[in-house]
Amino acid sequence: MPIVAIAKLFAKPGQLDALIESLKPESDYVKNEELTTSAYYFFKPEEEVNTLLGIELYESKENLETVHMQSGPFKTFVDAATAVSEKPFDLEFFEPADIGFLTRPNFSSLQAPNVFVLQVYFVVKPGTREKVLGYLNEIAKDVWEEEDGCFSYYYAKSIDNPDKFMIFERYVDRPAWDITHRAGAKFIEMFKRLDDEDLVVSRFIYECYESGVGFLGRD
Repeated sequence: MPIVAIAKLFAKPGQLDALIESLKPESDYVKNEELTTSAYYFFKPEEEVNTLLGIELYESKENLETVHMQSGPFKTFVDAATAVSEKPFDLEFFEPADIGFLTRPNFSSLQAPNVFVLQVYFVVKPGTREKVLGYLNEIAKDVWEEEDGCFSYYYAKSIDNPDKFMIFERYVDRPAWDITHRAGAKFIEMFKRLDDEDLVVSRFIYECYESGVGFLGRD
């Protein structure tokens, strides 16, 4: 089963750039040698200035554990990162929800420093996750057809929590999300439905920018 790993790395104060630099050789190795890894992409939260987030998409959890984590470049990265990290990295596991798109064609590589990235976590009322995802799938279809400024709009379901899912979003810039996306008729309609039916328990959003490391998909 394909597995989505959401990574969270914790740099010591003032050491985020050093942490990012330590990751670059390993990211290049993954792109060139680990050909069953579909995504390995990292981004910087605006507010948590010493944190680095990543989305990684593997053929299976076994592939992550027995291939990726056993490679020489990964071990070299861990050694280098340890010196500039506050604590070990976290991994949270999801499975693809088969909703949305990881990247538009020809937009799998890094784009520009002003590319705006969102990592959105939802917890919904018990037993309603598939219903909520059905509503939000209507937004995903609309985004694909109408929002050329959205490069990624990808859903994944938590493996450990049956009431949790996440959306990974990537836009040409912040206004493409804040002005264009959130003003979309389908977005407004579906979120009103979620509010009217009181289905969402909590929602948390990381607002981020590209780090200069990684890739999404394989054009």
